[in-house]
Parts: sequence; C-alpha cells; structure tokens
Amino acid sequence: MKSTSRLWSLATALGLVTLPVAAAVQVTDNPDLTTNPNFNPFSSGVGANDGTGIWFNPLTGYAESRGYTYPSTFFEDGQFWLMWNNVYVQPAAELWTQGFFSRGNGVVYESSFNLNPKRFGDGETIGPSVGYQNPGAGFTDLGPTFGNWAAGGRGYLGLTLRDPSGSTSSDIFYGYAEINVNPDYSITLLSFAYNNVRGEGITTVPSTAVVPEPSLLALAPVGAIALGFALRRRKSH
Repeated sequence: MKSTSRLWSLATALGLVTLPVAAAVQVTDNPDLTTNPNFNPFSSGVGANDGTGIWFNPLTGYAESRGYTYPSTFFEDGQFWLMWNNVYVQPAAELWTQGFFSRGNGVVYESSFNLNPKRFGDGETIGPSVGYQNPGAGFTDLGPTFGNWAAGGRGYLGLTLRDPSGSTSSDIFYGYAEINVNPDYSITLLSFAYNNVRGEGITTVPSTAVVPEPSLLALAPVGAIALGFALRRRKSH
C-alpha cells in the first residue's frame, strides 16, 4: 500500500491525476472600456444625474459603457460607476459606488484624513486594516483637482463588496478595479477582480500578467514517462 500511495502522489504532482482546488480569486480581464463625457444637454440633470459612464460589477463579471441612461438595476451589491465629469471647466475622473453602503459595498479610501479613493500599485494587497474602510464616508474624486490621481496614469482602486449571502455589513469580499486615468481625465477600465473568500485580502495583478493555467495535456507526456519509470522500478524490486 505504501508503494501505491507514493505512485498516486507522484502522478498527482505530475498532472496525471488532478484534485479539485477551489479558485479563490475571480479575475475579469474585459475589453478595455473608456468613459465618455457625462454631460447630457437633453436631460433635466447634469453631472451625477446623467448615468453616462462605465458600469461594472466584479461579483457578476458585468461591465459596459453606457450613455445617458442608468442600468435597469441601479442599486446592486458589488456595482460601481466610473465617470468623466465635464460639467466644470476642469473635467474630473470620479468613481461612484452604486450599492448599499450600510451593507458593506464601498471603496477603500486613503485615510481618515484623505477621504478620496486610495491608489494602489502592482503587487499590493487590499484587505483588512488597509487604508480607511467606511462605506459611503468619503468622496468620489480620483483627480485632478482632488483625489490621488492628479498626474493620471494606471493604478488600482480597492473595493469592498458585500457578500449577498451574508447577514451583516462585515460579510464582505475584497476586490479591485485596474484603471488608467487618461491625460484628459477620462478613465479606462482595464480589469477587475475579487477574492470570493470573506474577509480575505487580494493582491493586485496587472491585466497584462493574467495568463491561463498551463495545460495539463502538455504535462501529461512527461508525467507518463516518469510514472512508467516508477512502475518499472517497483517491478524490479
């Protein structure tokens, strides 16, 4: 039995036998979407009353660019809204949370003294005790007049996503949105992700580095040779 156990372990390690592994991080590398100006002269409202922008939800993998109208489900756990607000002389890049603040859906702010969305870089972890986490307590601005994207460029927004199956506002997932704030302060959404284990952090990964797992079929020939060699050794003893 010991020899059989060793062979099973060897075959598993070489990819001939696979064991189910739960994927914790859900990454959506969507086609890049860029915000349009959200000023609508034909509507009764302007600015945040307009609906134009990029709507996305890491929990469902949904992302789309919309003009002038809101999604049919406006308030939804995990849903966010990127917008290019050109109501003023200086257009601004903004992020709005279209979820239930009391249920834990929000943005990670820089600090209690800088209540603008925190800017994360590659390889940083977003999780408990990072930045200031108080859903709905901060501002929408990314830049340039206010916020942490004054110089534009690529970075990550830290997100808290309320687990719809949970019962309290502390039942949240951590996630991120990889964005690029363009020179005119429109925003391009590059990718988004979340960790589907409650309360567990997530590490930012650039969309250019998201690659599929190596094919098990590619590993099979090597594994078959090694397993055959091990079987021959067993027979010789």
